[in-house]
Amino acid sequence: MHRAKWLLLLVVFALVVAACGGGDEDTTETTSGDSGTTETTSGETAMTAAQVGADFTLLGAPTGVEGDALTGFLNVYNKETGSNVVFVGSDGFEDELRIQVDGGNPPEVAFTPQPGSICEYAGDGALLSLEEMGFDIATMEADSSKFWMDLGLCPDGNHYGIPWFPNFKSIVFYHQPTFDAMGYAIPETYEDMVALSQKMVDDGYTPWCFGFESGGATGWPGTDWIEDIYVRQSGSEMYSEWYKHEIPFNDPSVVAAFDKFGEIFFGDGFVLGGPDSVAGINFNDSPAPLFDDNAGPNGDGPGCLMLKQGSFIQNVFSQAPGYTDGEESEISVFSFPTVDGNVGAMGGGDTIMIFKGAQDASIQAVKDWITPDWECTLASPGGGGVAPYGGHGVAGVERLPGNKNVNIDCYETDAAKAFAKSVTEALAANTFVFDASDLMPAAVGQGSFWEAMVDWSRGATSKQVTDTVEASWP
Repeated sequence: MHRAKWLLLLVVFALVVAACGGGDEDTTETTSGDSGTTETTSGETAMTAAQVGADFTLLGAPTGVEGDALTGFLNVYNKETGSNVVFVGSDGFEDELRIQVDGGNPPEVAFTPQPGSICEYAGDGALLSLEEMGFDIATMEADSSKFWMDLGLCPDGNHYGIPWFPNFKSIVFYHQPTFDAMGYAIPETYEDMVALSQKMVDDGYTPWCFGFESGGATGWPGTDWIEDIYVRQSGSEMYSEWYKHEIPFNDPSVVAAFDKFGEIFFGDGFVLGGPDSVAGINFNDSPAPLFDDNAGPNGDGPGCLMLKQGSFIQNVFSQAPGYTDGEESEISVFSFPTVDGNVGAMGGGDTIMIFKGAQDASIQAVKDWITPDWECTLASPGGGGVAPYGGHGVAGVERLPGNKNVNIDCYETDAAKAFAKSVTEALAANTFVFDASDLMPAAVGQGSFWEAMVDWSRGATSKQVTDTVEASWP
């Protein structure tokens, strides 16, 4: 389930934007050598890339427009560097990669949304370590966060995972017309969000929509709340200790995260239908009340005003009863607020692995791709007009930065710029973390943790449910 969420997040973070041109002007060389600057016919300075000459197939999971955007990115890279890198995406990526590796014919380079597989491949002797390839570990930890780097730190003490681009789940959707009409301010702190929820109740509105039902995966939307709160309350180091079970699941810090969530979830009148109903509402149906214009006070306005969910949920907006064409434009987003003054960003992401037998040029290509300039090309269709080499050229696709130094102006929509700002700040502060339940043993992360959210929503205490999860740990 969570693997699907990561892929969906990547797909639907393809926010609807118009494609912009970039990096296509005719240029006249003014410098010689492998890299430097060129002067355009208008006199502006642009970059020229080193001639890498890489020639390999890049394997990954994205398909559809996401795959098209990666192909567009590689087309730009190939043109600028004299390379011939081809992207192959597959919905069965994990299985296909394992077959290739086990068959003795691995790709030179692949990227995975499942960081738990990195050390498995390293343990099989299939990967090159970053250390032996000359990557600067300290710089990468500073640029892409030590947390993300540590996901590829394996038992032999070497690193095998290269952070590339993340997705983002630390967001709240809200009904902007009502916010504007009522003068509601975007909450900057969790306390502000609780106070805003109470103000909405006082004004006759229901603040929150929820939906935990997801078949055999019922409960997972609640885990995202706990994870976002926990990393802000306790920091990324304790977050790592939590999902690694270096502290017990029923540690007081985890209980405190449940209790903090309870300030919203069990607030009087805060949740549409009441907390008891949430486990029976499908997560895909949870946005529908945002589009019900007859459910607010005196039959006017939406049934709820806020929904916390990953960006993928935008895919189902148009399926909501009462939805009218273009109504999604009324729904805006804000970043999940600070807790105790601490920021954070939670989601997933794609991490590159380089397999044994890779050519030097292939390694250099990867080193290029993780720089701010090339991540700017990957960021949006036109690179925001600031990408040295232009954008990837595929309308509707924006990818968040895996390097804190990527210019926010590489993005072309206000939402993407806001998300990128949150992510880059979190990378710099080492508070960008992966979905903890995806990193826990399946019996917990895809089992007892989900079940705990259902039991908790129906009245079990925070201590009771965390004790139960702890007892279930393999």
